[in-house]
Amino acid sequence: MSHSISKNNPNRWFLVQDSGTGESSIIVFGNAGEQGVSQLVTGQPNLITYLTEDELEIYVDNIAGPNYYYLSVLSFSEKFQLPSGKYSPLDEE
Repeated sequence: MSHSISKNNPNRWFLVQDSGTGESSIIVFGNAGEQGVSQLVTGQPNLITYLTEDELEIYVDNIAGPNYYYLSVLSFSEKFQLPSGKYSPLDEE
Protein backbone atom coordinates (compact mmCIF):
# COMPACT_ATOMS: atom_id res chain seq x y z
CA MET A 1 0.00 0.00 0.00
CA SER A 2 1.05 3.57 -0.60
CA HIS A 3 2.21 5.84 2.19
CA SER A 4 1.69 9.15 0.37
CA ILE A 5 -0.54 11.20 -1.90
CA SER A 6 1.54 13.27 -4.31
CA LYS A 7 0.59 16.80 -5.33
CA ASN A 8 -0.49 15.55 -8.76
CA ASN A 9 -2.55 12.55 -7.60
CA PRO A 10 -6.22 13.21 -8.50
CA ASN A 11 -7.36 11.01 -5.60
CA ARG A 12 -7.66 13.74 -2.96
CA TRP A 13 -9.86 11.82 -0.49
CA PHE A 14 -8.09 9.45 1.87
CA LEU A 15 -8.30 7.07 4.81
CA VAL A 16 -5.36 6.22 7.08
CA GLN A 17 -6.04 3.00 8.95
CA ASP A 18 -4.01 0.78 11.24
CA SER A 19 -4.09 -3.01 11.00
CA GLY A 20 -7.08 -3.36 13.36
CA THR A 21 -10.77 -3.48 12.54
CA GLY A 22 -13.81 -1.30 13.08
CA GLU A 23 -13.97 2.34 14.11
CA SER A 24 -10.91 2.10 16.34
CA SER A 25 -8.75 1.19 13.31
CA ILE A 26 -9.42 4.57 11.67
CA ILE A 27 -6.62 7.01 12.39
CA VAL A 28 -7.65 9.90 10.13
CA PHE A 29 -9.68 10.45 6.97
CA GLY A 30 -10.76 13.34 4.79
CA ASN A 31 -9.37 15.69 2.17
CA ALA A 32 -5.70 15.92 1.20
CA GLY A 33 -6.14 19.46 -0.11
CA GLU A 34 -6.03 21.01 -3.53
CA GLN A 35 -4.49 18.98 -6.34
CA GLY A 36 -1.19 20.42 -7.52
CA VAL A 37 -0.70 22.27 -4.23
CA SER A 38 -0.68 19.91 -1.26
CA GLN A 39 0.50 16.39 -0.57
CA LEU A 40 0.08 13.90 2.26
CA VAL A 41 2.74 11.57 3.65
CA THR A 42 2.18 9.07 6.45
CA GLY A 43 4.22 6.36 8.09
CA GLN A 44 1.07 4.41 8.93
CA PRO A 45 0.58 0.96 7.37
CA ASN A 46 -2.52 1.70 5.30
CA LEU A 47 -3.26 4.80 3.24
CA ILE A 48 -6.24 4.28 0.95
CA THR A 49 -7.13 6.99 -1.58
CA TYR A 50 -10.37 7.82 -3.38
CA LEU A 51 -11.32 10.04 -6.28
CA THR A 52 -14.57 11.22 -4.68
CA GLU A 53 -15.85 12.03 -1.22
CA ASP A 54 -18.80 9.70 -1.84
CA GLU A 55 -16.43 6.74 -2.27
CA LEU A 56 -14.63 7.62 0.96
CA GLU A 57 -17.88 8.06 2.89
CA ILE A 58 -19.17 4.63 1.82
CA TYR A 59 -15.91 2.95 2.84
CA VAL A 60 -15.70 4.73 6.22
CA ASP A 61 -19.35 3.95 7.03
CA ASN A 62 -18.77 0.28 6.13
CA ILE A 63 -15.91 0.17 8.66
CA ALA A 64 -17.33 2.32 11.47
CA GLY A 65 -21.12 2.10 11.05
CA PRO A 66 -23.93 4.02 9.39
CA ASN A 67 -23.59 7.82 9.35
CA TYR A 68 -20.16 7.74 11.02
CA TYR A 69 -18.68 9.90 8.27
CA TYR A 70 -21.49 12.47 8.38
CA LEU A 71 -21.46 12.66 12.18
CA SER A 72 -17.68 13.01 12.22
CA VAL A 73 -17.88 16.07 9.97
CA LEU A 74 -20.67 17.65 12.02
CA SER A 75 -18.93 17.08 15.33
CA PHE A 76 -15.53 18.43 14.24
CA SER A 77 -14.08 14.98 14.94
CA GLU A 78 -10.31 15.00 15.28
CA LYS A 79 -10.30 12.01 12.91
CA PHE A 80 -11.75 14.05 10.02
CA GLN A 81 -9.47 16.25 7.90
CA LEU A 82 -11.49 19.20 6.58
CA PRO A 83 -12.94 20.35 4.30
CA SER A 84 -15.92 18.27 3.27
CA GLY A 85 -17.49 19.07 -0.08
CA LYS A 86 -20.78 17.48 1.02
CA TYR A 87 -21.37 18.53 4.61
CA SER A 88 -20.72 21.54 6.78
CA PRO A 89 -19.94 21.28 10.49
CA LEU A 90 -22.53 24.02 10.83
CA ASP A 91 -25.33 21.81 9.43
CA GLU A 92 -28.10 20.83 11.78
CA GLU A 93 -28.46 17.13 12.60
